[in-house]
Parts: sequence; structure tokens; C-alpha cells
Amino acid sequence: MRADLRCDDALLFVGDQQIAVEVDLGLFLPDTGVWGGVLNRIPPSMVDQVRSAHEAHVRLSSGQKRRIRPLAAPIDGTSVPFMGEGTAPFHAC
Repeated sequence: MRADLRCDDALLFVGDQQIAVEVDLGLFLPDTGVWGGVLNRIPPSMVDQVRSAHEAHVRLSSGQKRRIRPLAAPIDGTSVPFMGEGTAPFHAC
């Protein structure tokens, strides 16, 4: 991932749960537009549910909402990496 991560407050939607999180966003492959990041400040009781979710969405403070695919790889007790779907919800530098 590129070093120019964007940090934003967001809402994470998993099933019928809505969770306030912080999200670090970036481009994995800038030439292709593949993007993703890390969801931070997930309540510890929700981390396993987020990691195993087949469908999740994030809504950024700008109001943009995107479907994401959480990855099972652990980072720490309250963070989960993810791949984004569709166009990146930010402009590439």
C-alpha cells in the first residue's frame, strides 16, 4: 500500500450492527485503483464478527458509502484490514 494513507472517522455496517470506527484508507495498486485499508477502534467483542463478515460497508464522514471485504489476518486486538470494492472513496494523489 502507498505511504499516503488517509485517516477518517467512519461508520462500519456489519449485519444489523453499526459501529463507529476510524479507518485508514490507501491504494494498494495505484495504477489499477485497487484500494483498501485498516479499520481501527473496533470494540474487542466485535473483532471476530467483523473479520468473518462476508458483507460489510463503511460510510465515511463525507457521506460516501462503499462495500468492503474484511480480511481475516489479525493486526491487533481492535484493528482489521480490508479490501474495498468499487471506486476508491477518495482522490489518488
